[in-house]
Amino acid sequence: MNSLLRVSLDTYLDSFHLSLNFSAAEGKTTVLLGESGAGKSTVLRLLAGLQHPQQGHISLDSVTYFDNEQKIVVPPQERPFGYVFQDYILFPHLTVFENVAFGLRAQHLPSRLIRARVSEALDRVHLVGYDMRKPAQLSGGQQQRVAIARALALQPQLLLLDEPLSALDVQTRREVRQELQHILAELHITTIMVTHQYLEALLFGHSILVLDDGHIIQQGDQRDLLEYPRSSYVAELIGVNFFRGRIVRYEADGTCVIALQNSEYQPFEIFAALSEQGQEATPDIGEEAYVVVNPRSVTLYQSPPDASARNLFPGTITQVLRLRSGGVQSRDGYVRVSIALDGLGSKFPPLTAEITEVSATRLRLQQQRIYAAFKATEASAYT
Repeated sequence: MNSLLRVSLDTYLDSFHLSLNFSAAEGKTTVLLGESGAGKSTVLRLLAGLQHPQQGHISLDSVTYFDNEQKIVVPPQERPFGYVFQDYILFPHLTVFENVAFGLRAQHLPSRLIRARVSEALDRVHLVGYDMRKPAQLSGGQQQRVAIARALALQPQLLLLDEPLSALDVQTRREVRQELQHILAELHITTIMVTHQYLEALLFGHSILVLDDGHIIQQGDQRDLLEYPRSSYVAELIGVNFFRGRIVRYEADGTCVIALQNSEYQPFEIFAALSEQGQEATPDIGEEAYVVVNPRSVTLYQSPPDASARNLFPGTITQVLRLRSGGVQSRDGYVRVSIALDGLGSKFPPLTAEITEVSATRLRLQQQRIYAAFKATEASAYT
């Protein structure tokens, strides 16, 4: 059954404060993306009923499973939720059949129904014929599918996946990622998936919630994350330079001028082209705004150039990294240069430039003073 999930959580775990609200579309996968310690797995445990928030509300398909004001607390075993843990937690002494049947036996269902449910679950994850194998006889990807089958055998209305690919090596993760996509597409079940891998968030998430320190700092679809990051964390994941400030004026040609917040020396201004972003009206002076710049749009000079770029900043090179193929952002023949810009201080991440090997050789890059420039038309501003 496809169901709409509505969640409101507010709770303290020692000094950690988790406070968020969200809904998950029925039959779709909602991804919780964030660094370790952001609160992602805690959200899953609260949803499953393994922990209880001090305040909050959890409902699925109009059925309430937790509400502190109404004093509703449905125990985990009575929630129609399937939970796949990060390390799968398969019983090594049990066969695949018995691992999948474990939760069903705990419900004291008839043997005939257990056999039918297990058979159906194994079929859905493409493990027919593996009934009598032990976990040690399976690959990492097959073990993951057994864990998913065990959750599906309970016929859940909501599937909770906690870092489902993190226990796999790089090559296996690549293969299993595609398998898991197919499984979820076939299931059409409301799913909450936790990951710290931005690529997995883009591949699986119909909706993506970015968590930081127990709070949602951005939510949207793949395009929202790729084109309009709203934190340095998301910007770093997708490989762009990110600035946050307030609009201080507009130039005659419509260029937006943004003064950065919390810079050590004032003023520190960025000239940028205002993104269309579906805005009905031009943002007001004083409104908070964000700016992203592709590292390939940044040009480096040993001395102040006569170039027309409005954004020209002196700084010091802190790192030089030669890129190699295999990464999402990397390409052979490019050099990634990190520059600490004068006047921004340690609160701001370094500006990143990606230049060709030829340019790097000509500049004789090392830890040195440098000038970084990018055109206003190469800087995208949005609110």
